[in-house]
Amino acid sequence: MPFNIRSVTLCFAISLPAQADTLRLLNWDEYLSDHTLSQWQAKGHSIESVLIDNDETRDAVLLNSVENLIDLAVIDETISKRFGSEGRLVEINESNVPSLANVDPFWRERCGNYAVPYLWGTLGIAYRSDVVTKPPTSWYDLLQPENALKGHVGMMDDHIDMLAPALFANGHSLNSENETELKQAFALLKQQTAHVQTYEYPITYLGNSPDADQLHMAMVYGGDQHTMNLKAGKKGLWKYAVPQEGTVLWVDCMAVTTSSKNQALALEFIDFINRPAIAAQNAEDLYFATPNTAAKPLLSDAFRLNSEVFPPDEIIHRSQLYQELSRANVKLRLRITNAVINIYESGKTH
Repeated sequence: MPFNIRSVTLCFAISLPAQADTLRLLNWDEYLSDHTLSQWQAKGHSIESVLIDNDETRDAVLLNSVENLIDLAVIDETISKRFGSEGRLVEINESNVPSLANVDPFWRERCGNYAVPYLWGTLGIAYRSDVVTKPPTSWYDLLQPENALKGHVGMMDDHIDMLAPALFANGHSLNSENETELKQAFALLKQQTAHVQTYEYPITYLGNSPDADQLHMAMVYGGDQHTMNLKAGKKGLWKYAVPQEGTVLWVDCMAVTTSSKNQALALEFIDFINRPAIAAQNAEDLYFATPNTAAKPLLSDAFRLNSEVFPPDEIIHRSQLYQELSRANVKLRLRITNAVINIYESGKTH
């Protein structure tokens, strides 16, 4: 492969070009509804998924979209703007994606002119309700957990999100450019390594690890707990909490690569998933909030009123948005996360 990343999960070998009616989608695991996929296939088309489980892997695959034959990608709001300005993504508007008109203007602005808002949510803590009887209320419950949770905590190997709990816990900005604040976050994360079971994306870990039953608490994106329950085979086992110090209000966007040989079909797919009925069912199946205004009246009352999916105003008001960071800041964050992983791995060998 043309990149060197710690964690790469590809669901098939990238070699032969896709058929004309097949789109290759770069996506997270369990992040496209089977119903949505079936309805797209009924139109005579198909989707092949390239699965990733962290942002660095996603960016590396996308930077080599020609070699990796990527047509579509689920990306975050900062990457959609950066890669769009670099000419890597197709510009999207209501002329080539008419159903974009259904999307809330706030989320459209977040994804910019080169991607369409897909799903949104918060960042928080998932916990096994049969083991953790007291719901977590603070990021410190994850960073400095009780002794019973030692070796049972999950984090994410991501240079932005791994630092988020520590920055929030210390009262700092998610997007801090202050070196002292980042070093304080590192100190917390370094201390936490003794409690961590895995830095693999929790959904991936629960699906692949023989020790999945040992994961009792994890940093997750709101909505992940639904898929975690499906993988555990127990409804309601995993619950979700947003800590009192604050959270991230994130949105995932879907974009078409300029290297795609199937750009027209890729744009058609994005238009398809933003049709109200499709967007509503996809969101409800996946247990994530939809940015599609026209889809909301089609959601079930129970789903639309679920505060785990659509957070109340008091959580929205203490949420922060991602911002593009300076290159120096990104390099420092990468050094921090690499150091944390190295400390963790060194501890496992002793």
